[in-house]
Amino acid sequence: MTHSISYARLTCLLFLGASTCCGVLADPSAPPGFNVHLVQEKETNRFWRGGAPKPETVEALAKAAKARGVTVTFVDLRKPANSDDRSGKGGRLSPSAEEALAKKLGLRYLAVNALDRELPTRLQAAHKQGDIYMHCMYGVNRTGFATARFARATGARVPDEGLGKRDWKQGDAFQQRLEKR
Repeated sequence: MTHSISYARLTCLLFLGASTCCGVLADPSAPPGFNVHLVQEKETNRFWRGGAPKPETVEALAKAAKARGVTVTFVDLRKPANSDDRSGKGGRLSPSAEEALAKKLGLRYLAVNALDRELPTRLQAAHKQGDIYMHCMYGVNRTGFATARFARATGARVPDEGLGKRDWKQGDAFQQRLEKR
């Protein structure tokens, strides 16, 4: 099968970037990384979600937070971590490497399961202290589930682009059931 692309589209991809050409403008303040999106911004504190960070993701978040006089909490949803989570695939940090780098830079690291009953409360508390970077391996499934739980628990309207629809629905339903107990 042959794929063809128009000259105009190719020019757009090369000079403007794929995200611009596809109608999605990248957030210029977003740290480098995989599937990174802003969930919420309150006062000077930012709540990001995405895929497992690379060293440059951690360093960029630390630098941006320091410039605003806050710190960062890395919320790692890869608990328990599977072999893919620990692989370092694509330059991503394994949970142990991420924790070590966060501590070296004076940042907070929290490994928590997306099913943790207290997850939304823990996210709110961390967000009051500074920035959050919540992630799983790819920034879609566990992160989608957890972001939906946060939105349901706090009543916040948060963007869901780049997240799995099924995971969002399951996270929302899960949190709703917890709240009925």
